[in-house]
Amino acid sequence: MVAASVAASASAQETQPADPVAKRPYSTNGWELTWADEFDGNGSPDERFWSHEVGFVRNHEPQYYTTNRLENCRLQDGVLVLTARKEQWPNPDWVDRRLGGWKRQREFADYTSASIKTAGKKSFLYGRIEVRAQMPSSIGAWPAIWTLGESIRLPKDDPGYWNWPACGEIDIVELWANQSNRVASCLHTSKDATREKGPHAVIGGGDLQLKPEEAPWNGFHTYTLDWDEDNVYMYYDGRQYGRGKLSRGDWPDGQNPFRKPHYLILNLALGGYGNAVSEKSVFPMEFKVDYVRYFQKRD
Repeated sequence: MVAASVAASASAQETQPADPVAKRPYSTNGWELTWADEFDGNGSPDERFWSHEVGFVRNHEPQYYTTNRLENCRLQDGVLVLTARKEQWPNPDWVDRRLGGWKRQREFADYTSASIKTAGKKSFLYGRIEVRAQMPSSIGAWPAIWTLGESIRLPKDDPGYWNWPACGEIDIVELWANQSNRVASCLHTSKDATREKGPHAVIGGGDLQLKPEEAPWNGFHTYTLDWDEDNVYMYYDGRQYGRGKLSRGDWPDGQNPFRKPHYLILNLALGGYGNAVSEKSVFPMEFKVDYVRYFQKRD
């Protein structure tokens, strides 16, 4: 999920790394569950773990992310349901439209949706992140499970601050519903250690084409990120579809954004990669998440 106003189509076409690491069989051996959210109960997601993104956030996407609104984000029947709706929604930033920028250009949004993140509440560095989810299939849907480096949250005058893409981004999975039988992954970073937005680089990723009976919209499926000091691997129901060698993200000073903590994002965007909302789009769209689990290797 490209985290700035960058063409998603370009990143999607670069998901296969130039220097791929070897495939590694999926295994459950040696992993210990250390944190989880099973999304039981009712109402909004647990505030100890999650907060909401609000407004028009990235990529010139048409949806407005609401906060603590059950119509867009709720717990129901043991799952988290993120819902995109076709409805008019006031944009409070429009009053400052003379300041410019795409987020202020519209008085009303035509769509609402939800994006939740663990930023400032739960961070991850290495280990296994496992998410069981069912994706929407309607044209225009762009659901994603992804991470950003915590360094992007620091004050800009903090020496540890890195903007996107230098902060690092791990797209565990993205799905564009005009290719609803395909899952894709990607690792974004910068070509140098610039603190502001620097030259974009893709250092890993991959995709998997699936049969309709095993597609991500056809029931729940498990997405897994295995992450260690050297490599990342992404799995779909135990089948590897993405990989990356972290050393490809090393900078001359020895730093690497994928060897620093990240936070997790679950969101249902609209558009991306030739997947614009159209008269063929069916609303409401639902992205359902059964659980998020975090495992670490036993000593």
